[in-house]
Amino acid sequence: MYEEIYNWAYAVGLTILERSDKGDELLRRLIFDIRGENLSGRFLEKLSGRLTEYKTNRNIAIDVSMHGKLFEVKWQGDSFHYAKSAILSGFLNSLSKHKGQIKSEGE
Repeated sequence: MYEEIYNWAYAVGLTILERSDKGDELLRRLIFDIRGENLSGRFLEKLSGRLTEYKTNRNIAIDVSMHGKLFEVKWQGDSFHYAKSAILSGFLNSLSKHKGQIKSEGE
Protein backbone atom coordinates (compact mmCIF):
# COMPACT_ATOMS: atom_id res chain seq x y z
CA MET A 1 0.00 0.00 0.00
CA TYR A 2 2.78 2.48 0.86
CA GLU A 3 4.58 1.75 -2.40
CA GLU A 4 1.39 2.57 -4.28
CA ILE A 5 1.08 5.86 -2.38
CA TYR A 6 4.73 6.66 -3.07
CA ASN A 7 4.26 5.97 -6.80
CA TRP A 8 1.19 8.22 -6.87
CA ALA A 9 3.07 11.07 -5.13
CA TYR A 10 6.03 10.66 -7.47
CA ALA A 11 3.76 10.83 -10.52
CA VAL A 12 1.90 13.86 -9.14
CA GLY A 13 5.21 15.60 -8.46
CA LEU A 14 6.42 15.01 -12.01
CA THR A 15 3.09 16.20 -13.40
CA ILE A 16 3.32 19.44 -11.44
CA LEU A 17 6.91 19.98 -12.58
CA GLU A 18 6.26 19.21 -16.24
CA ARG A 19 2.93 20.97 -16.73
CA SER A 20 3.76 24.39 -15.31
CA ASP A 21 6.47 26.94 -15.89
CA LYS A 22 6.43 27.44 -12.12
CA GLY A 23 6.31 23.71 -11.33
CA ASP A 24 9.40 23.80 -9.13
CA GLU A 25 7.94 26.59 -7.01
CA LEU A 26 4.51 24.91 -6.83
CA LEU A 27 5.91 21.55 -5.74
CA ARG A 28 8.17 23.15 -3.15
CA ARG A 29 5.19 25.07 -1.74
CA LEU A 30 3.18 21.85 -1.56
CA ILE A 31 5.98 20.05 0.28
CA PHE A 32 6.47 22.98 2.65
CA ASP A 33 2.72 23.15 3.42
CA ILE A 34 2.29 19.50 4.34
CA ARG A 35 5.59 18.49 5.90
CA GLY A 36 4.91 20.03 9.32
CA GLU A 37 1.47 18.49 9.82
CA ASN A 38 1.56 15.76 12.44
CA LEU A 39 -2.17 15.03 12.52
CA SER A 40 -3.55 12.89 9.73
CA GLY A 41 -6.70 14.96 9.23
CA ARG A 42 -4.82 18.24 8.94
CA PHE A 43 -2.21 16.63 6.68
CA LEU A 44 -4.86 15.32 4.26
CA GLU A 45 -6.73 18.63 4.41
CA LYS A 46 -3.64 20.63 3.44
CA LEU A 47 -2.65 18.12 0.76
CA SER A 48 -6.10 18.04 -0.82
CA GLY A 49 -6.49 21.81 -0.53
CA ARG A 50 -3.23 22.51 -2.34
CA LEU A 51 -3.92 19.92 -5.07
CA THR A 52 -7.43 21.33 -5.53
CA GLU A 53 -5.93 24.79 -5.94
CA TYR A 54 -3.49 23.50 -8.57
CA LYS A 55 -6.32 21.85 -10.49
CA THR A 56 -8.96 24.58 -10.28
CA ASN A 57 -6.91 27.79 -10.38
CA ARG A 58 -7.09 28.94 -14.01
CA ASN A 59 -3.58 30.36 -13.81
CA ILE A 60 -2.21 26.93 -12.84
CA ALA A 61 -4.72 24.32 -14.18
CA ILE A 62 -2.67 21.15 -13.64
CA ASP A 63 -4.59 17.88 -13.82
CA VAL A 64 -3.79 16.36 -10.41
CA SER A 65 -5.99 14.59 -7.88
CA MET A 66 -5.87 12.71 -4.60
CA HIS A 67 -5.24 8.97 -4.50
CA GLY A 68 -8.32 7.04 -3.39
CA LYS A 69 -6.29 4.86 -0.99
CA LEU A 70 -5.69 7.91 1.18
CA PHE A 71 -9.38 7.91 2.09
CA GLU A 72 -9.87 4.15 2.47
CA VAL A 73 -7.74 3.83 5.59
CA LYS A 74 -8.03 5.57 8.93
CA TRP A 75 -4.49 6.87 9.35
CA GLN A 76 -3.28 6.63 12.94
CA GLY A 77 0.09 6.31 14.60
CA ASP A 78 2.76 4.56 12.58
CA SER A 79 0.53 3.99 9.54
CA PHE A 80 0.03 7.75 9.19
CA HIS A 81 3.76 8.43 9.49
CA TYR A 82 4.54 5.74 6.89
CA ALA A 83 1.99 7.23 4.48
CA LYS A 84 3.26 10.76 5.10
CA SER A 85 6.84 9.62 4.50
CA ALA A 86 5.81 7.86 1.29
CA ILE A 87 4.10 11.02 0.02
CA LEU A 88 6.93 13.37 0.94
CA SER A 89 9.53 10.97 -0.48
CA GLY A 90 7.62 10.72 -3.75
CA PHE A 91 7.42 14.50 -4.07
CA LEU A 92 11.08 15.01 -3.12
CA ASN A 93 12.33 12.30 -5.48
CA SER A 94 10.35 13.74 -8.39
CA LEU A 95 11.89 17.13 -7.61
CA SER A 96 15.38 15.59 -7.57
CA LYS A 97 14.80 13.70 -10.82
CA HIS A 98 13.50 16.80 -12.54
CA LYS A 99 16.49 18.85 -11.38
CA GLY A 100 18.81 16.13 -12.70
CA GLN A 101 17.10 16.24 -16.09
CA ILE A 102 17.43 20.02 -16.30
CA LYS A 103 21.16 19.82 -15.48
CA SER A 104 21.86 17.14 -18.10
CA GLU A 105 19.92 19.09 -20.76
CA GLY A 106 21.91 22.26 -20.00
CA GLU A 107 25.31 20.59 -20.23
